[in-house]
This record gives sequence, structure tokens and C-alpha cells, in this order.
Amino acid sequence: MNRSIYDIDPAGNVLCTYTTDSDKETNKMRVEKTKVPLAKAVFYAFLPAGYPHTVTDDYLAYQTYDSLQAFSSSITSLLANRAVLEGLGVGDSSSSPTGALILKITGDTISRIATILFAHRMGQAIEPECKFYRFLADIFNDSAQFLDLLTPALPYFPKLGVIVSAGVLRSLCGVAANASKASLSAHFALTGNLAELNAKEASQETIVSLLGMLVGSLVVRMVEDKQVVWMLMVVLVGVHLVMNYRAVRSVQMRTLNRQRATIVFREWLDSSTILSPAQVSARESILFRGRGNMSSKTGDYTGYCDFGTYGDIMVFNPLGYHRYDFETETYFLGIWHRGGNFIMRIALKEGANVSPLNAWFDAVNHAYYFDEGLKDGLQSHYENEMPLGYISEEQKKTIFEALTAKGWDLTTNGLETRLPIRVRAGVDGSKAALLLEKDPAQSHLGHQEGKRD
Repeated sequence: MNRSIYDIDPAGNVLCTYTTDSDKETNKMRVEKTKVPLAKAVFYAFLPAGYPHTVTDDYLAYQTYDSLQAFSSSITSLLANRAVLEGLGVGDSSSSPTGALILKITGDTISRIATILFAHRMGQAIEPECKFYRFLADIFNDSAQFLDLLTPALPYFPKLGVIVSAGVLRSLCGVAANASKASLSAHFALTGNLAELNAKEASQETIVSLLGMLVGSLVVRMVEDKQVVWMLMVVLVGVHLVMNYRAVRSVQMRTLNRQRATIVFREWLDSSTILSPAQVSARESILFRGRGNMSSKTGDYTGYCDFGTYGDIMVFNPLGYHRYDFETETYFLGIWHRGGNFIMRIALKEGANVSPLNAWFDAVNHAYYFDEGLKDGLQSHYENEMPLGYISEEQKKTIFEALTAKGWDLTTNGLETRLPIRVRAGVDGSKAALLLEKDPAQSHLGHQEGKRD
């Protein structure tokens, strides 16, 4: 009786077959390794082990577009670097090496300062908005390359300004690209294979950049005319941005940031339907209409919502706006409106059951019925014990459970894009004190009373 035993990889592919014949006295084992075609072996050398079962479904599409944009970027980088070298005086006997060195040092110094400032100001926002910042990084990089093309034709001081500006843009690109790539890699990795996935991505970038440099070397040798260089740069940058846009568009994030949460909640209010990450990915905007925008789809009214402090709600008083204040067990909410425009600000309270997602749902609900409130009169609308469209905590609990069942990750706070601030209300009725909470507990089932100031 023959018996076969197999070695398989995480994808289920047979690597080796062991066959024994128990009828024979010698009971010898035959070992047969599975032959892998050379093209397939090379292909898998650049993909995570166990592909496609160890990564998300959108991994291959993203990496394909990302490789194409990296190829075109390698060529434009060579054209831009040649212009920079010309601008610094390479090949010009009348140029001063000291002057070129000063230009370089000045540009590097200011760009490093820009790196620190940008990381400090925007670091918290990059993870929840990683698709936006991944695309924005390449806009920064391409803008810097166009500035590089100007350097040979400029006198010393304007040249200094251009070099510094290009360096600052590259610094912003570096911070945004590296941080957003880290978030995207964490999204793609399914089996704790983040380090290996990053290593394989580095291999992909290496081979693509090498091919780009080889092709770019031919382009640099063949193209000398300035007008042709500019035309070629426009075409390559266009391809670069289109490929990058398609790359981030293909990503189906499972965390809810402000834009995705607004899309999901509005669809539920419209049709009682819970959208999947893939459906929301097809609707969300990469550059526009996100990050707190709650304007109506018809354009009848415009609005914006943000998280802030208790002082933001109490002190903020724009001229000509009517104001309404709400307080629940877990947050304060201020609404200012004028005509067809409104502003909302949320200040979350300190506590284990505080949920940014729960507060955001209520804000979306207010915005959804804002046009109905305008028709009926906002004053009477907000003075009701339970305003139009009120959703009970039991209903919200059901909605959040349905979101989890659809594949959404509700444990990650993607709504607050700055340091989370919580309001600590004094027990003795004194003024509320602000508490900076470094690691706020995230519970999505907070209770709401419906009372108002």
C-alpha cells in the first residue's frame, strides 16, 4: 500500500512529495521535489511568502501601480538631478565650488528643519489619512523636480530660493511617503508578516529603480534640448501621478477615518445598508471632499465637523451664526449655522466608555437632517427632547456590530487627526479641566442621554 506525504507552503502549494511502499520489506521512501518554472520562481522572489493568502486582496493591484510610478519617477529624477548639477556649476569653470557648497548646505539645513516641523504638525494625521498623504507625497516630489529644472537658468540668489524650496518639498515628501507607506504595509500584512512584506517591497523598489535608472541613463544621454526635457518631464510626471493615484485608489482600507465613517453612516441613514470596505473605497475622495466635510450630496447645505477642546466650543462664536450646544454622557457638541452653512465641533469627555466613532455618528446624523431642520425651523428642531432622526443606543450598537461583520476594524481610532484631548468635568461643579490622554480607551457603545445645555 502506497502512502504519500506532502510539504506545502502557506498558499497550499506542494513543495515536496514523499512516497513510501509499505508492501515492500525495505520500505524505501521516494522523494520528489516539485519543479517550479523559472518565471514563477522569479515572480515569487519579489512577493511575500505565502502570497496571496498572507496579504489582502488589494495588495497586487497597489504594488503594480506603485512599481509603474516608481519607474517613471526614476527617469524624472535623473533629468532633475542633471539640472541641479548644472545649476551648481558642474562643467562651468567660472563657478565657485565654495558657492555651490553653500547652496547645498543651506538647502539641506532648511529642509531638515522642515522635516521636523512637518512631522510634528502632521504626524498624527498621516495614519488615518494615509491614502491622501501617500498621493500628496508624490505631488511634493514632482513639484520639487520641476523647480530643479529652473536652477540652471537662474542667478545666484533666486537659485538659492529655488534650491531651498525644492529641498523643503522633498523633505515633506519623505515624511509623508515613509509614514503613509508604513500604514499601508500594516494594512496589507495579514499574518504578522509586516517585516517580510517591507523587505519584499524594498526588493521590488530596487529592481524597478534599477530598470528606471538604466532607461533614464539612455534618456539623459539622448535628450539635451531644454524644451524637449520639459515636454518629457510633463509626460513622465503625468504618468507618475496617474499611476500613483490608481495605486492609492485601489487600496481598500478597513479602518474608519472621518470621510469613510461619514460615507458609511450616511448610506445607513439613506437605505439602512452597511457598506463594505471595497464599496466605500470606490466612493471616497483621495484629495477632496474628505477630512470632516459633511456637506450634503445635493449641495443644499455645506458643513464641516472637527474634534477640539471644551474651550473651542465655549469660546468659538463666529459673527452672524446661530449656536446650539449639546451635552451627552461622553461628549460636548457645538453647532453653529448661518443659512445653508454649519460648523460642528466635538469635545470628548474623559472616560473608558468614550467613543469618537459614536460621537461622529451623532454629528453625521445631525448633518443628515440639517436640511429638514432648516425647513421646520432649527430652533424648534433642536428644542425637541429627541430631535428629528434620533438614533437610540441600541440601534447604534446594532450598527457597529454590523460594521464589524462587514470587515471594518473599529478598534483603531482613525477619526482624531491630532493629539486626543479629553474633557475632565470637575466633581464639585468647578470649571472643566482639559486632560491630554495619550492612550484613550476606545469603546464604540457609549451611552447618550440626549440632554442639552
